[in-house]
Amino acid sequence: MGDGEVLAREKAAERSEGGGQAGRWLALSLAAFALIAAWLFVAASLADRRATLDQGWADAQNSASLLAQQANHVLRIAELATARVAQLADRVDLEDLRGANWTELSEIATGTPEVEAIWVTDAQGRIRANSRDRRMVGLSQAEQRWFATLREGATGHVLGLMHGAPVDGWHFAWARRLRGAGGEFRGAVVAAISAERFGAGTERLQLGPDALLQIDRQDGTTVMRWPLAATGSTHGESGPPRGPAGMREVTDERGVVRLLAWQAAAGMPVVASAAIARSHVLEPFRRRLLRNGLIFGLSAAMAGVLALAALHSDRRERAARHSAEERGGALAAALAEREELLASVQEGEARLRLAEKAGRIGLWDWDLREGRLTLIGDVFDDWGLRSRRRISARAALRGVQAEDRLALAAALTAAVRGEVPLEAEFRLAQLRPERWIAVRAEVRRGVDGQPRRMLGIALDVTDRRQKAQALAEANATLERRVAERTGALADANARLREGEARFRGIFDATFQFIGLLSPDGTVLEANDAMLRLGGVTAAEVMGRPYWDAPWWPEDAGIRAAVRDAVRHAAAGHFVRRELAMRGGDGLPLAIDFSVKPVRDEDGLVSLLVPEARDVSSLKAAQAQLLEAQKMEVLGRLTGGVAHDFNNLLMTVLGNLALARKRLGEAATPQLLRHLDAAALGAERGAQLTQRLLAFARRQDLNPCPVDLATLLAGLSELLRRSAGPRIQLAVEAPADLPPALVDPHALELALMNLVVNARDAMPDGGRIVVRLDAQVVDPGVPPQAPGQAVPDLTPGRYLRVAVADTGTGMDAATLARAVEPFFSTKGPGQGTGLGLSMVHGLAHQSGGALEIESAPGRGTVATLWLPVSAEAPAPVVAGREGEAPRGSGQVLLVDDEPLVLESTAALLADLGYEVQTAESAEEALRMLAAGARPVALVTDHAMPGMTGAVLAARLARERPGLPVILATGYAGPWPDGEGPPRLVKPYTQLQLGRALAALLAR
Repeated sequence: MGDGEVLAREKAAERSEGGGQAGRWLALSLAAFALIAAWLFVAASLADRRATLDQGWADAQNSASLLAQQANHVLRIAELATARVAQLADRVDLEDLRGANWTELSEIATGTPEVEAIWVTDAQGRIRANSRDRRMVGLSQAEQRWFATLREGATGHVLGLMHGAPVDGWHFAWARRLRGAGGEFRGAVVAAISAERFGAGTERLQLGPDALLQIDRQDGTTVMRWPLAATGSTHGESGPPRGPAGMREVTDERGVVRLLAWQAAAGMPVVASAAIARSHVLEPFRRRLLRNGLIFGLSAAMAGVLALAALHSDRRERAARHSAEERGGALAAALAEREELLASVQEGEARLRLAEKAGRIGLWDWDLREGRLTLIGDVFDDWGLRSRRRISARAALRGVQAEDRLALAAALTAAVRGEVPLEAEFRLAQLRPERWIAVRAEVRRGVDGQPRRMLGIALDVTDRRQKAQALAEANATLERRVAERTGALADANARLREGEARFRGIFDATFQFIGLLSPDGTVLEANDAMLRLGGVTAAEVMGRPYWDAPWWPEDAGIRAAVRDAVRHAAAGHFVRRELAMRGGDGLPLAIDFSVKPVRDEDGLVSLLVPEARDVSSLKAAQAQLLEAQKMEVLGRLTGGVAHDFNNLLMTVLGNLALARKRLGEAATPQLLRHLDAAALGAERGAQLTQRLLAFARRQDLNPCPVDLATLLAGLSELLRRSAGPRIQLAVEAPADLPPALVDPHALELALMNLVVNARDAMPDGGRIVVRLDAQVVDPGVPPQAPGQAVPDLTPGRYLRVAVADTGTGMDAATLARAVEPFFSTKGPGQGTGLGLSMVHGLAHQSGGALEIESAPGRGTVATLWLPVSAEAPAPVVAGREGEAPRGSGQVLLVDDEPLVLESTAALLADLGYEVQTAESAEEALRMLAAGARPVALVTDHAMPGMTGAVLAARLARERPGLPVILATGYAGPWPDGEGPPRLVKPYTQLQLGRALAALLAR
């Protein structure tokens, strides 16, 4: 073996060892990449599953909270409905609820859409009334557990889920105990709620299949379940939920695992729970996992195939290069020593041809002196070149792709000059697909050192080039994906920073007082609203116990309540209660306070979020609304009482008038005194009803222009007699004031009440001043007298009548209730408590207002504001009441009260009229349709069915020539304007006769 061959083999061994190390590093790099990608995929999948379960827990908790709010709302409405029925039952006998008062019971039920039906039982459990089906009356409920609970002393009770009578379908209910006058058990009233209707409202939650919604009592009894056809319960076999709120996993008898959350109702003894199937919650995660797994598997498989192909190609290339370099070294050594080893040339050529055929390697010999090239090897025939023939170098270069010729020519020139060995790769021309050829060669020089020949090999490297290109593309794809993942991570970090900035902005921008606490109650964060409330900086409260913060009052009870709330929240419970905070001005604020626990990935409480909302304005508005509703209810009550009392007084006054008239001269003085006393009592009752109607603003007033100075001049003597000898009364009434628009009789009565009240406030004597002046109400013009407040009135001109006394005065609590009906500070039998309420009603019904200013020891000033009239007052004509004018013809009298109907008919008959009576508007229409031809019709207004005003409007359309008088104390509003002439109850025979005479004279 020559020195050249040994050197060639050493170089080949070094290249082979270097190639093997590169292959091993490539394999290790691909394996490391595969492990990292698999770890990232598994970690991302686990995080996705955990986030999906957290969202499922949040959905279950929100659904339970919404269900608890709905249950509390519906049961509260049912409780109010049963309270109204209980009030009705207190006023009437239970038997009347299915008779005369059944309509009112039915109206309560139909007026409450949330309530399906209402029934009432007696003390023995028998149903006495049912708002839907009277056939259920008599059905016994004595064996029902809820009835026994109420009979044993419970005030209210929530009934469990039931089906069937006394209400069709599935339902649950609220039951209320009825008490007698002595507190004994009188029966029960039950408001049923349809489970189907209630459950249908929860379908919008869309909690998926196998989801269950349930409401239970505190003792575990099921109140409502949705779907109704579902079996089992939300809490499975683990028992009913404990505590006001919570979450846990449950498994039912079918093996279905659900996420259970429960929430206690705020004001009812029920707990709402929502259970969502875990399989439904994880369904989106499974779809994402399958999709991402397929993508990851395909990517890993593609990368593995490309890596194996690259490794395989590299091994083949190294083997081929090693074999070719060995053959080239042997050939070069043989040619260099051919003069010494001529005997071995033939053997070397034979071995070389054998290697060329085995490795499909072509040999070429370029004679540099002649410029001829000899191609040796069958492989050149496959490439479209002619082998074993001498061709010119120019012809050989034409077989190379045009783009690669210059680079190949430059490499050949450099090798001939001896600068570098020839190693080049090029593409063959006019071959599709492309074929790449690699050539390596050495220059042989003569004894003179001039280049003589260039011997080299040619190898097809198309496959290696393609695999190397594929590997490069795979590496580029991998680098692109790594860059994309890196960019996605950077985007996620940017979104996280943006989310933190948004959180901080919302945290500090809200008007609610919010903070963050550690589980032991240490302050970690406090928003700007809370810091402003306490007047401190964040550094001053961070690290301190929350209950010691400066925004809490110096009240040990309140701070103990805050500490207790933090302790319960740290145990995993949501806490909510009403407390008081200290405002920036030092005054207490009513707040809606809550503490919510925040759990970490392991389910442990890691943070507490206290939140407080200022509800001081809401509390004040609720108090004002309650006061307005109370006054409205009192107004309706007094108006109804006055209407019924008017009918009774109408009967009394009418019969007394007839009795006195028919007795005539035969009546003894003693009998006349009894009749006068009875008439006086009835008239005082009529005055009482006027006061009631004035408070209720249903008094039928007759406002007209009134000269108040003249009215006070004529009334002053009566006012002095009413005040008594120990009271000095002065009237200050300028004569140049405009007239007021008011009912003069009602005003006189109001002034009498104010003077009598002032007298009673001065038991040891004193002074009363009645002042009269004018005032203009204009938002842009200050009051004429300094220090005076202008009431909330329509802008315009007003007259003020002020009654001032030097009495004991009233404190703030008494002044706040001064205009309430039946409220009085006088002793028993000394007043009705309706004086100021009547004045208040007159003022508002006349378009004015009543102001009362008072303080203990400083007396009282009651000011009545009355609008100025645009017309002059009518002149007063002196005269006396005469007898009622008589008449003739038929009068149709309509009233639903038999006593009023009988007495009024007697009054009309005594005046010469022929009277026909009807007890309802419908009966009057039937009589007219049957041929009745009255000259006039007198009708009551408030009647069951069709009212008197509706009857008058219908007759105005169908019988425009028939005069109608509306006899009522009701003051409107009327459906068709003012309507026909009205006669105020209770009326006398004189008033009735004059009204008929005036109507028939038109």
